[in-house]
Amino acid sequence: MSKPRRALIVDDSVVFRSFMRRCLNDIDGIEVVGTAGDGKMALRQIEQLKPDVVTLDMEMPHLCGIEVLQALQEKAPGVCVIVVSCETETDAKRTIEALESGACDFIIKPKASSPDAQGALTKQLSRYLFSAQSVGKVVRGKRLMRQTRAASYSKPVSFRPDVVAIGSSTGGPAALSAVFSMLPGDIPVPVTITQHMPKLFVQSLASRLNKESKLTVQVAEDGMVFQPGHAYIAPGEIHMEVVRKGVGLAAKLVDGPKMHHCKPAVDRTFYALAKLAPVVKTLAVVLTGMGADGADGGKKIREASGYVIAQDEASSTVWGMPGATVKAGAANDVLPLDQIAGAISRIAGGK
Repeated sequence: MSKPRRALIVDDSVVFRSFMRRCLNDIDGIEVVGTAGDGKMALRQIEQLKPDVVTLDMEMPHLCGIEVLQALQEKAPGVCVIVVSCETETDAKRTIEALESGACDFIIKPKASSPDAQGALTKQLSRYLFSAQSVGKVVRGKRLMRQTRAASYSKPVSFRPDVVAIGSSTGGPAALSAVFSMLPGDIPVPVTITQHMPKLFVQSLASRLNKESKLTVQVAEDGMVFQPGHAYIAPGEIHMEVVRKGVGLAAKLVDGPKMHHCKPAVDRTFYALAKLAPVVKTLAVVLTGMGADGADGGKKIREASGYVIAQDEASSTVWGMPGATVKAGAANDVLPLDQIAGAISRIAGGK
C-alpha cells in the first residue's frame, strides 16, 4: 500500500482551515499534517513537515500567497501548490500571477449558500491533487524553460498554416506566458488559445498575456474576425469553434455540454478546424494539462494534413493532455517548452 500524500493547509481563516481539513480528510490517500494561518508560518511548516501538497490562500498576514510561492522556488521547488481563490476580479488577477509563479492549479472557494459545499470542494481537491501528483510534476517559474532533448516525429516537406491553435490546462498559464513572451509580434497568422478556466480568470489571463507578449491578446467574442499577429482566448464557460468568414476566419461561440469535463474544451476547437481542412491548414499545439482533451482533435487535425506539436513530459506540469496526444499518434513533434515558440514562428512563416 502506497504512503498517503502529506497535505498542509494555509489560510488565515480558522473557520476555512477547519472546513478544508474536513474536505481533505474525506479523500483517501491524503493525510493532513498541519495548518498555517499566515505566510511566514507556512514556510516554517513546509520546512519542518515536508508536505507533498499545500493548499494556499492568496491574501494573508506577513507574507501573501505570491511571496510564499516565490520563496518556495528555492526552499521547496517540488511541492505541489493548489491556490485557493475567491471568484472576484482581484483574486482572479492574483491567481493568474500565482499560476505563472509556479502554482500547480487552483480551486474556487465555495459560497456559504452553495448546496453541498463540502462535497463539491472535496471532489475538486481530489481531482486536482491526484492528477498533479501522480501524472506529472511541478516545475516553477524559469524552471519551465530548462533545456530538454525532444523526441521528434516525421515532418512534412513544407507546411504553412493559416492558423495556430493552442490548448492547455493544468500548468497552462505559466506555459502560455513562457511561449507568448518569446513569440514575435509579426506572426503572419492568427492564434487561438483554449485554456481550461472560468470566465473571470480567462479575462485576467488575457490581460496578463497581452502585457507580456508582442502579440495582441484578447478574449474572443462571437463573430470576431481573426487577424494575423493577434491571439484570441476562448471565453470561460462556453466552447469556441473557428469558422470561415469571407476569406478569413472568425470565432463562433457555442453553448453545449462539457467535453472531458471542460467548457471550453480544446477538442471542440480542434474538431472545428479539422473540418475546415484542406482549405484551412492548422498548426495545433497541446501544452501541459491533466486529462486527454486535445488528443483526439489533434489526431483529426494531423489526419487532415495539419501539423501538431505536443509539449514534452520533462517540461510539463502534468503530462496528461500532451501525453495523450503523443500516445494517440497525433504529434508531429514533441518539444520542450523552451523550443515551442521558435517552432511556431518557423512553421507559421513557412520555414
